Amino acid sequence: MISLKNILTISKYESKVLWRNWFFRIVSLIGIFFVFIFNLGVFSEVDTPRWFVLSNSWTQPYATMMLISIAQVAAVIFLATGLVKKDKKLDTNEVFFVRPISNLDYVLGKALALFKLFFWLNLVLLVIPVIINLTNPYSDFNPLAFVFYPLITSMPSIVFTTGVAFLLVTLLRNQPMSIVLLIGLSGVEIIYYFDKLSNILDFPAFRLSMFTSEIAGFVDLEVALWQRAFYLTLGIAFLFLTAFFLDRLTSHRMVKIATGGIGMLFLGLAAYLMLNLWDLRQAPIDLRQQMVAVNGEWADQPNIDVLSNHLQVTLAGNQLEATAELKVKNNSGRPLEKLYFTLNPGLKVSELALNNQQIDFERNLQILSLEASLGSGDEAELSLNYRGEIWESVAHLEVDQERYEAPNNYFMFSLQKKHGFLQSDYALLTKDVMWYPDTQVGYSKESPTKERTVFIDFELDVSVNQGQMAISQGTSQVQDNLYQFRPEYPLPQLSLAVGNYQKKEIVVDSISYQIYHYPKNTYFQEQLDQIADTLSYLITDISNEYEDGQKLKYPFKRLQFVETPVQFSAYNKIHESQQAYLQPETVYWPEEGGDIREFDFRRSMRDMNRQAREENLTLTDKQKQANVFNNLVKKVFTKQIGDRWTFDGRDEDDPDFSLFPNFYSFNAGIVSKEWNLLNQSIATYLRNDQQPQNDFSRNVNGISFTEECNQLMHETSITDILTQETDFNKIQKSVTLKGKYLFSYIGQLVGEGTLKAFLFNWVNNHQHQLTSYHEFKEAFSSQFGLQLDPIIRQVYSDTQQPAFQILDFQKYEILDGDRKRYQIMLTVSNTGENNGVVEIKFDTDDKSDENAFWRRRVNEEVKKEEPGYLSVIRKGDTKEFSFVMDKNPQLVTVNTLISRNIPSVINIPTGIFKERKAQSVFQGERLVSELPVRPENEVIVDNEDTTSFSTFSPVKATYLRAYLDSRNPSDTKYYGNWFRSYSKWLATTGSTFYGQVIRSAHFTRAGKGEKIAIWTPKFEEEGFYDIYIYLKGKNQDQYRGNDNRSYKYHYIINHGDGKDEITYDLAKAETGWNYLGSYFFKTSGGNVQLTDECELPTVYADAIKWVKQ
Repeated sequence: MISLKNILTISKYESKVLWRNWFFRIVSLIGIFFVFIFNLGVFSEVDTPRWFVLSNSWTQPYATMMLISIAQVAAVIFLATGLVKKDKKLDTNEVFFVRPISNLDYVLGKALALFKLFFWLNLVLLVIPVIINLTNPYSDFNPLAFVFYPLITSMPSIVFTTGVAFLLVTLLRNQPMSIVLLIGLSGVEIIYYFDKLSNILDFPAFRLSMFTSEIAGFVDLEVALWQRAFYLTLGIAFLFLTAFFLDRLTSHRMVKIATGGIGMLFLGLAAYLMLNLWDLRQAPIDLRQQMVAVNGEWADQPNIDVLSNHLQVTLAGNQLEATAELKVKNNSGRPLEKLYFTLNPGLKVSELALNNQQIDFERNLQILSLEASLGSGDEAELSLNYRGEIWESVAHLEVDQERYEAPNNYFMFSLQKKHGFLQSDYALLTKDVMWYPDTQVGYSKESPTKERTVFIDFELDVSVNQGQMAISQGTSQVQDNLYQFRPEYPLPQLSLAVGNYQKKEIVVDSISYQIYHYPKNTYFQEQLDQIADTLSYLITDISNEYEDGQKLKYPFKRLQFVETPVQFSAYNKIHESQQAYLQPETVYWPEEGGDIREFDFRRSMRDMNRQAREENLTLTDKQKQANVFNNLVKKVFTKQIGDRWTFDGRDEDDPDFSLFPNFYSFNAGIVSKEWNLLNQSIATYLRNDQQPQNDFSRNVNGISFTEECNQLMHETSITDILTQETDFNKIQKSVTLKGKYLFSYIGQLVGEGTLKAFLFNWVNNHQHQLTSYHEFKEAFSSQFGLQLDPIIRQVYSDTQQPAFQILDFQKYEILDGDRKRYQIMLTVSNTGENNGVVEIKFDTDDKSDENAFWRRRVNEEVKKEEPGYLSVIRKGDTKEFSFVMDKNPQLVTVNTLISRNIPSVINIPTGIFKERKAQSVFQGERLVSELPVRPENEVIVDNEDTTSFSTFSPVKATYLRAYLDSRNPSDTKYYGNWFRSYSKWLATTGSTFYGQVIRSAHFTRAGKGEKIAIWTPKFEEEGFYDIYIYLKGKNQDQYRGNDNRSYKYHYIINHGDGKDEITYDLAKAETGWNYLGSYFFKTSGGNVQLTDECELPTVYADAIKWVKQ
């Protein structure tokens, strides 16, 4: 049935034909070129490569195979479909068709020719990264990686693609149609199923998670092997079925049946592999849903609290053996007849004792329940023996399926998220994987959170293998392979890491700072080798600065930084202010720094050298390294340096390594059944992290993400948002905004400084314990004479919002002898539905250096942000504010917090100050009874006025743009100005536009004058009118380099005496109203038009004002 000789003969001659194929040669040369450029640019020392691409020896071959995966599939499709079609003019088909060669020999021979060709092509392509790898002194050569990744990625893809191409062209008998279908199906898989369904459909293995950790090895190999085996088997099945359906010489009946039978056998095997692969994906999802349902059954059941927990743990391969001795107490306020605990379902309990008496229990997944009576306030002792595996899918049940399945992006790779590890050579366990018994029920739809009421006195004994080190909270004692941990204080949770760690330690101001890393990962020592003798001083300075800013003292005796596999992942949560990277006394950081830019010390030193040259600084290497160290700590761990920019609302689970949870969440807290968001709100309010300097969400979406959430909170109560809203980003942002607004409102009532001092003192006086809300509110009421409940209820339940209008803005330069001072006066009115809070800030920094934003700064000195001026403006009230200061403010910021305003944060450039002699001026705020009145001789038409403003465009969108526009929500009102339409005018928002509550303008891509914006005023009487146009500033704040070119807008004035065309020089424009000209207008019939003709990329149409002479 199969002749190896025939197969090799066919393969030999077909290989020669394929090698002569110009398409293959061109594709090969292009592939070699791109692989060379890619490896040269990313992995070589031509430029300083990023550290995280060099630190892992598996990265380079994996990235190279990913780079060629999709292109290789396309090339195989074109070549494979041509191998078996019958209308080929010059090939070996005619010779083979008349020979007594079986169909199977014929198909396998041609397939083997294709396999050999791409084998040699892959080999040539891999020579490039091998050479670059060997010539880079900072990268390690890993020969296994250069063998493993081609075999597991390229081979199954080529076999599958060849098989499906052979079968399809055989059945359709049409090569072009087969190519279109195959390319189309591949495109659908890549576009529509990108990172979906755990990448089961990713046959090119472009995003299949196969990255290898240097600490934990192939942590997601099982799914990858099942998936690659499926496509390899399916490709072989298709080859056999191609031979079965091939219309060539009539084969012996039994041979044909055997060929088809073997094809169906492989097809059945592929189906079996797919079922198992699907089960690997679906089983954890089903388990999570079942656990959520079980939690719901117990969510409202009163239970005991754990006072202490002594754990004795032995790690045995991928299993954990443990004994837990607990002391519990009934704090529920009523007698209990049933007690229950939570434990990972993979851990099987063999014995449970209550007060030294064996007792029966029931087990339903994670819940262990036992019939036992315990009076109110009574205590008891329990003992549990358990053993088994850790099912990590039990972690983070509150995370929805889409977020749970979404991979982590790491360079080019898709990483499967891991929430815990339990292997023979490595273990990492946090409370999220439920590795020890607890009495706190997890997430359920009926009760999203159930707060802990007491902290726990933990003790932990861990037996490890020879050569391993255990890391947990508390003081540690080591005897042979037994590690004993005794925390000094009660803790909310416990974690454990076990591996081949090495420890570095330094004690500064009685606090032990410890780094645990793997032996190979000593890059921080090599790159920061000159600051060892000054490290304690650097830590002291950073610590003092951070504690002064937070107004809290670090409450523990140690701070551990533990290296973990790069696949270890965590999530943001609604009711917690920290991710799993933060544990009491502990920070889990990714191996060798992962892709965190500040861990890339070589690049940071390069940036530091450039920065020193630009600022004409003479720094020693020691000073530069100190700056690099400060930059890492302040940007990653203490957040004393904020990012330059962010896209708010996009990255819901960006890693957060901020140390602040150790100052509050792991140290103190307020337990409230009535207000379960209160603790999170206090943490958010007290946390003094530097925020990103620029948010570009408005440039993408037309309004900022904060304003999207304000709109959501105007339509839906925060309670409904928590239970009904599906977008986690919006839920989290809404909760954060409500929390900030709550304490800003309270702070304005009692004084913000006084409120923060009260909260800081409360935390410092109640360390290492949880206190009740009743106790907290009594203390608050005693000091301030206010009742918290009505305020919290109003803030959290109200959907009505204020709407603020800045009615007047004046700035004066006050001359007082030789002294020069600056006065800012503004009048703000609340025309909305509810009371509101505004925060007014001033920025005195000089922004003249336009390129400063784009420069990467190391250890950038951040100006301490002065607290803003808070004021409550009640519904219908108007207030006048006056501020006198010694420094010239460049920018005034009015933050309306939760309001109907768009933008919610209004930035007002001060511009030129009017001179004013020193006189008695008031400072502060006062109510205004008489509002500024718009002059009767003024008519303003804004782009928001749908009756008087319109746009026209004869330009038709392309079919592709029309299709993409049709997929956008039909109710979209505002659009980001980064996406300029060339066919129509769109609305966008921003502080520099005209408006009352909403400041907006229309914009379009500059063109040839075909698109027009039209303002049509209505006058009470005819006459001569001065026309003013509202502009953003010089050249509409659009810059093309530092040239002094003059850009112009083209206006058409249709007036009572005819029509005039005017070009306005934007180089002379100021922010606000700019004079355009004077014309005679009748009561109707006139208008002003703006065309899209301009050399700037974008044309803006805002408001126009007519002032009667």
